[in-house]
Amino acid sequence: MSTKPSWSSAAPGSIVGRGRIGRRSFLQAAGGAAGLGVLGAPSAGARPGDGRQTVAVLGGGVAGLTVAHELAERGFAVTVYERKALGGKAISTPVPGTGQAGRRDLPGEHGHRGYFGFYRHLPDTLRRIPFPGNPRGVFDNLTVVDYVMLARDGGRFGLGVPAGISNTFADLDGFRHAILGSLQILGDIPPHEQAYLADRMLMYFTSCDERRFGQWEFVTWWDYLRAGSKSPDYQRLYAAQSQIIEALKAEIGSARTVGSGLEALFYSELGYPGSDGPLNRIMNAPTNDAWIDPWERYLRGLGVEFRIPAEITGLAVEDNRIAAARISGPRGSETVTADWFVLAVPLERAQPILSAPDLLAADPGLGKLAQLQTTWSAGIQFYLTRELPGIAGHIAYIDSPWKLVSISQSQFWREDFASTWGSGAQRESFSVVISDWTDTPGTLYGKPAKDCTPQQIADETWAQMKAHLNSTGTTVLTADLIESYFLAHSIVDPGTPQTRNDEPFFLNTVGSWHNRPTAETAIPNLFLASDYVRAPRNIDFASMETASEAARHAVNALLDEAGSNEHRAALFDGYRPPEVEAFKNADLARYRAGLPHILDGG
Repeated sequence: MSTKPSWSSAAPGSIVGRGRIGRRSFLQAAGGAAGLGVLGAPSAGARPGDGRQTVAVLGGGVAGLTVAHELAERGFAVTVYERKALGGKAISTPVPGTGQAGRRDLPGEHGHRGYFGFYRHLPDTLRRIPFPGNPRGVFDNLTVVDYVMLARDGGRFGLGVPAGISNTFADLDGFRHAILGSLQILGDIPPHEQAYLADRMLMYFTSCDERRFGQWEFVTWWDYLRAGSKSPDYQRLYAAQSQIIEALKAEIGSARTVGSGLEALFYSELGYPGSDGPLNRIMNAPTNDAWIDPWERYLRGLGVEFRIPAEITGLAVEDNRIAAARISGPRGSETVTADWFVLAVPLERAQPILSAPDLLAADPGLGKLAQLQTTWSAGIQFYLTRELPGIAGHIAYIDSPWKLVSISQSQFWREDFASTWGSGAQRESFSVVISDWTDTPGTLYGKPAKDCTPQQIADETWAQMKAHLNSTGTTVLTADLIESYFLAHSIVDPGTPQTRNDEPFFLNTVGSWHNRPTAETAIPNLFLASDYVRAPRNIDFASMETASEAARHAVNALLDEAGSNEHRAALFDGYRPPEVEAFKNADLARYRAGLPHILDGG
């Protein structure tokens, strides 16, 4: 018997402009120039009488666009509903009104956006997005960053991380020496602490999967490394670096997630065959130019329709299925129907929608989402009056209170910066990510980043970088270098009591794996695709790669439920060196017998 549809709902979020860039200008710059549609269509993209199954993809970030890509190539009629701009956290943000004399507006670009060699799912998608002149599509827009500097303050010289570490080991002792050799480049750590860390990493690398999920998932990375009893340099270089690399706080982050990420970095650095390419890459142009805009054009060519701005505010449940979605846009509220629904919004927007009583009645497991957490990570862009010679890649500011990482981007871009963007006075795009916004006071104003005004954030960030790059007698950064700056749009109302982050990151806390949903729900026509969804095949921390993998799980679950004969979306495992499998098998026997890892001496 049919029942009346009931609505789960969330209050529509607002898109608030700041400074010179208002809400309308931002939407026009991010989406309007590409000819994006607005609300008004009554269904999810099916043309009358064409007979195709319809899919409403609710969210247009990396996960949502990946779902649209895979399903459109398989003949589904797909409509994507996105509240802000296609690409989600991956977008470039033009700074409206800054382009002069035929130049384009300055590009705001997230500096932490690297394309690691151990990524597998995302590169597969990039190869399938056509780009003029590129045999391998958008993938050929990746350029190698072969230098990473671990900068220190207090007069200590930064440490460049080299490539080419020997990857030859035939036994456990040889494996340990390979790990220790890679750690000894970090210099300032006492030898006995380096040896201890090598043993802890070796223990993780040789832990069986059951121990990783059954034991290390419930231990923080800080405790796993016994960081509380070690030197400050050990804590900053080996424990706190997880927040710089993976936006994970060592004190609450799962040792399984951090350890698996560092394991993937290690194998990728060694050049093992499981890597898709060099360890560290970025795009050779602003991300929208190099990737997101070509992706949109390709999807439109496949028949995908877009509704922007359009925010999902509720789901109607009828007979244990999703009967409709409620979408909010410029014309008010609209009801959207489809055969299939894929919720591809980030965690903080999925939680209020999926926690409604009727959704929980249909799938009680969704109630665990309330226990998942988010964290802040957002960037600031400095536009400089001259180029910065000698800064050839990513810089991690190890001793910075705000956990900074930067990259001088324009040296990697295919177009000359000064003649392409801005007024001509800006000759360098220097992008910085702040990964600690809420916990630690800065050195200049004594406040966490979230409590600072935009100008204070710029001053404080610059001061922390200067303390690292200018501390050994060479002046790298000076105040006259800054022509202007641009703070990420995700930081709303900075410097006021209402400051919030409109785009927080999913945080892999201790035990969070067991509270995360799979892509397939108990509601037959509802699927989930985002980086908080379980992605068990490769790395696990919040990233474009986990979003891409989760999207593929959602697509395959949908194809199974639809009874489709189309081939399933490809899934790729992270690399597992065959030399290590014997040690993992031995640990499996110990774990099942209730014994600790053989190297676990405390």
